[in-house]
Amino acid sequence: MRAATPDYAVRNITSVMLMGICLEEGNYARAEALLEENFAARSAKNDDSVRNYFALAGQAVNGARTHLARYRNLGINTADTTLPTEALNDLNHLRSLLERMIAQAKDISRERGAYDSLSLLEDVLGIRLSLAKDSEDQARWESEYAKAREVLASSQTQIASLGGVPPLRPGKSPANIAPSTSPYSTRRNPEPKAAEKTEATTEEQQHLAKPVSGSPPANSEPTPNVEPLKVDSPAEPTIRDVGSLNAKATRRVLPRYPAAAKQTGAAGLVRVHVIVDETGKVISVESSDGPRLLIQAAEDAARQWAFEAFSSDGKPARISGFIDFHFTL
Repeated sequence: MRAATPDYAVRNITSVMLMGICLEEGNYARAEALLEENFAARSAKNDDSVRNYFALAGQAVNGARTHLARYRNLGINTADTTLPTEALNDLNHLRSLLERMIAQAKDISRERGAYDSLSLLEDVLGIRLSLAKDSEDQARWESEYAKAREVLASSQTQIASLGGVPPLRPGKSPANIAPSTSPYSTRRNPEPKAAEKTEATTEEQQHLAKPVSGSPPANSEPTPNVEPLKVDSPAEPTIRDVGSLNAKATRRVLPRYPAAAKQTGAAGLVRVHVIVDETGKVISVESSDGPRLLIQAAEDAARQWAFEAFSSDGKPARISGFIDFHFTL
């Protein structure tokens, strides 16, 4: 399908699907070829090609995490040099793919210096560190990982982070709110339309303001029966979706790692979707995505965050978005 379609969008979607299949089968050469193809295309400085690369990279990160989780679920130490040859080769190919992604992420971060490229670099470095072959290899990647986190923390787009940034599938968005975007998403969200306001005319307002008496005053003409005017209720406050809120925070509270989550080894990213009022206070937690044991701690922390006041057309406005919390053991 990918080779035959002339449709650019379908080709991109099938590329992401093919990346998942390649990693599931352990075909790292094909997976790396897909990344190289899209990495080269981004040199045209086309926003679509850059987003396509991040979509593929996000799928590769997911595949690497799933592959690594299988070894852990079987109780296999990936640093064990006595593993069967097939397992050793598989792990070495996975390390090679991750190292190529690290080099690509570094190149893109130098060009862009944006949240998506910096967080991708941190994320892939974290996975590569977990696959360290020996103490020397671990020391090398610990240093690389620490540098990446330092750059990410000192960048203008700061995030509250306790670990890597795995991509999330967009969850169900609250009513009347545009869906938020994943860091590696290829989809652009349209700008929300301003809410239509219905106002009564001056004449209608004056009519409604007059009290209705039981009988007409003396020497006055009888008042004809008139249907009462119906005025629509005021429109709901406009809520504008702004995507990630981490960089806009004026007060951050990191969640406490739940004991039950530590005992079971639960880790990863929790994305909390919130609504912020005109003063910058979180007034509602709409939904959350991520490991079940970590969601409550992330939501409790999110309710304590504060943000810059947001205005639309010169007037204070409410906003919606998401806060990312990253848990790692």
